[in-house]
Amino acid sequence: MKVSFKKRLFAWMLKKEDATSHKIYGSYKKDLFQNIQGSVVEIGPGTGVNFKYLPPGINWTGIEPNGAFNEILRTRAKEKGITAELLTGDAFQIPLPGNSADVVLCTLVLCSVKDPAKIIDEIKRVLKPGGKLIFIEHVAAPKHTGLRVVQNIFNPVNRIMADGCNCNRETWTYIREAGFTQLQLSHQQMHGTFKFFSPHIMGYAIK
Repeated sequence: MKVSFKKRLFAWMLKKEDATSHKIYGSYKKDLFQNIQGSVVEIGPGTGVNFKYLPPGINWTGIEPNGAFNEILRTRAKEKGITAELLTGDAFQIPLPGNSADVVLCTLVLCSVKDPAKIIDEIKRVLKPGGKLIFIEHVAAPKHTGLRVVQNIFNPVNRIMADGCNCNRETWTYIREAGFTQLQLSHQQMHGTFKFFSPHIMGYAIK
C-alpha cells in the first residue's frame, strides 16, 4: 500500500522526538508498564517508542494506520525479543476477537482519533475480563483558564500540523463513561512539552 507524503513526513518528525519522549514519559511508563505480560495490543504504536518499557517474551500486536512506521516497528520489536504482529488499520474495528487481550496500550493516541468513545468501546471488546487498558494522553486544560483559551485558539492549526491531533480534548470523560469495573486516573502537568500540551492524564482501567 502506497504511503502518502504527509504520513511519511509525520513519521519522520515523530522519530526525531523519540529521545525527548523518553525523557518526558520514561519514569511514568516504567511505573505503569510494570508487570505487563501475555497478549498485548498497542493502539497507534508509531515509532515503537514504548518497546523500551515492555518485557521480552510478550505477544504484541500493533494497530497502526500509518504504514511509514512499519519498518521501524518490526526492527524495534525484534531487538527487544518481542513476538510482534503488525496490523495496518485503525482501531474503530480492531481485527481481533473479543476477550483476547491481557493488556491494551494507548499512549498519546486518543487526541487524534475522530471518535474516542468508539475506540474505547473497541478496546473494551478485545480485552479479556480483568484485562487492563493502560493510557497516557495529553488533554484539555481546565475550563475557564487562560491555557484552555489558548488551546481552543491554537487547535485548528494543531490539527493540520500534527496529523489531526486535538490539544483541547477532554479525553478523561470518555474513559470514565466507558463502564470499566476499575479506574485509576490522575491528572498531571508534564514538563518538557509545549505549554498547550502540558495537561495530561494517565493511569489504567480494568474491564
